[in-house]
Parts: sequence; C-alpha cells; structure tokens
Amino acid sequence: MSVFRVKLTNTRQGLLDVYDNQRTAYITGPNRINRKLKDGETFVDCNYWKRFAYPNVPLEEAFIEVVEDDGTIYSDKISENTYPKVYDLIAVTGSTYADNKADIVKDSGSWALFAQITNKSDSDGVKVRLNGLNTAIIDLPAGSTQVFSVGDLTIGSIEVDNGSGSADVQVQILVSVSSIGTS
Repeated sequence: MSVFRVKLTNTRQGLLDVYDNQRTAYITGPNRINRKLKDGETFVDCNYWKRFAYPNVPLEEAFIEVVEDDGTIYSDKISENTYPKVYDLIAVTGSTYADNKADIVKDSGSWALFAQITNKSDSDGVKVRLNGLNTAIIDLPAGSTQVFSVGDLTIGSIEVDNGSGSADVQVQILVSVSSIGTS
C-alpha cells in the first residue's frame, strides 16, 4: 500500500480561502466508496489514487501527491493487481513458529494468492504452518520447495519450526499478494 497526501491547494489552480469547508472534497475510491479528502491529510491505500497525481494528470488538475510509492500497479481489472513479496527467514536451531513468521496480511493488508516456500538447507528439514492452523502443518525436507498455485488456497501467514533441527535453516518465501483498495 502506498501513502498519499491530499493537495487541494495547488498554486497552478490559484489559492482559495483557507477555511476547512473549502478545502475538502468527496472522491469515490476503487470500491465505489466515497472518501472525504481534507487538504493536507495523508492516507494509505492502493495505487488507484495515483491516477489523480502529477505526472499522471497535468499539475493544474492534480489533487493527490504520492508520498510513498510501494511500486505496485493498479488496474481496474482486479486480477492484475498483484505484486511479489519475498521473505528470507533464518530458523535457528530450536526455534518455533512464533520465532519465524511471514505475516503477509499484517505486512501488506491482503492475502497471498501464490506461494513458493524453499528450504535452502543441505541437511535439515523444517515444519511449515499455514495461516496459524495446527491442522495445516507440512514437512519441508532439506533442499526442497513447496508451491501453492493461484486457486489452491489463500495464505495469510507462513510460519517455520526448526525445534528439532541440528543446524540453522534458511527458508525463502516468495508470495504473490493482491493489492486491495480500502475505499
């Protein structure tokens, strides 16, 4: 998710009075929800809002400023609004699920649609728990990769247990996350 600033005061448009009622606007977001935008405030959302920012529109028409861009695209076709995220976990010997967690929902505000989990160890396997469920624990042997394709399941978190290992294990997780608008 990117961070945006409302910039209703634009020197190219001319300076209006500084009263609050003249410095707010209601704009419909990607989910057809009206968002009240007040001049100067910041908000976090998907990159739908970049279409109202310079240079996507002329400076005199721009009323949004991109403060932090997460680099994702936004398309009106929901299936295209995905981006990759990589987690590199080092599961030290004796560590448990709580110590080695890729919290996809917390980090991105959305679920992973695809996941590739690779155990880079030459000698030790680990256990992997999906979505915090004790009914969704799989073994991931040394040097192996587990793939969950689009449509298999949605994944909110991936945790690694190396409680019985004899060495530290590096686990690399690649996920495809769907960018979802909040307004």
